[in-house]
Amino acid sequence: MKITKNLNTYEIERLYPVFQNDAFLRLPKSMSHGGVFGVDAAIAQLVITWARSHDQSVLHLFADSESAPDQILQLGKTAAGLAALIMSSKIETETHELIEKRAALFVIRPLIEAMFTGDLRNTSSERGARPKVINLFSINFAKMEFIKPFYYGGASPQIHSHSAFASLLEMSSALMHTRQDKQALVRGGLPALGSVLAELIANADQHSVTDVYGVKYKKGLRGTSVKASRIKKDEIKAISDKESQFALFAMRNMLKDAEYLDFIEISVIDSGPGLARRWLSAKLGSPIEDLSELSIAEEVQATLECFKKHVTTKDSATSGMGLHNAVQALNKLKAYIRLRTGRVCFYQAFQGQDQVVDFNPKNWSGDTQLSAAEGTVFTICIPVN
Repeated sequence: MKITKNLNTYEIERLYPVFQNDAFLRLPKSMSHGGVFGVDAAIAQLVITWARSHDQSVLHLFADSESAPDQILQLGKTAAGLAALIMSSKIETETHELIEKRAALFVIRPLIEAMFTGDLRNTSSERGARPKVINLFSINFAKMEFIKPFYYGGASPQIHSHSAFASLLEMSSALMHTRQDKQALVRGGLPALGSVLAELIANADQHSVTDVYGVKYKKGLRGTSVKASRIKKDEIKAISDKESQFALFAMRNMLKDAEYLDFIEISVIDSGPGLARRWLSAKLGSPIEDLSELSIAEEVQATLECFKKHVTTKDSATSGMGLHNAVQALNKLKAYIRLRTGRVCFYQAFQGQDQVVDFNPKNWSGDTQLSAAEGTVFTICIPVN
């Protein structure tokens, strides 16, 4: 099965049934922003689901053995490509020559080292360029699994404080945007987004590393992709029939007489069992092995419960407010969010209301039932004014 360049999120969803029946995957040498919002993260989740669906999943390169390292390096610079390299069982050249996984991962070692040390500029882009994407991922069982931008503590790694994640986003913005845009983002509440990122990473750290039995996945990743994006007026019109709420969000935040809207897109991606399975397995004290054990209504309810006040599977007596507080920060930022997990996909456009708000999203797919996806992807869009 081949993924093309200019996919949107609706086209990605239609690939799920096909991918579950095809153990071979081909990714393009480079990804474009065909879907405008959340595309690379959505493809990463598709790739994770594909890899988990097959005992022997094979990533097939558009390259011979000589040029394979170049394509592997290019793939490693995207969230989807990195997921494919990590999650696949085998990697083959165009002529079906086998490439050892160890050799393939050695090619992307500079990217992994940059993630580990927090060298943000070099996690996805060539040295010297203003990066459009900053990727920070922890890889299960890697020597550099507990990357320094997320963890501290050496032998007993712990997640950094909210303020550290706020600083991380400010540093990312300083690299990706002009000084004027960066200052506008800070005034608009970018530091508050640090608390959102901290909560999402903390939850991924606790709930996505192991399966519903508590066994650590042999292959897995969790982390974030921060992207500087732009949508033009004609692109907004083109997506208004399907992504009507995102189109409305973009138009509402576009300056008068402007031809485009710049926005920062932050996706938190993990390869765990998904929100509903994890939550209900903990709540019921019995592992939910397959989503088919649940009705769609039960899955939707369980997913929403994860975001309710005082609801948590954490052990701390003070926990339970994190995701609730994250929702309040999203409201303050007037963010647009998309959540894909299991068989459900939600979206919500926050309006910056003065009162406390709930996570009260709408069904992204309407009456269409989605295929089951592995892991969880939470994508946040913040306008750059």
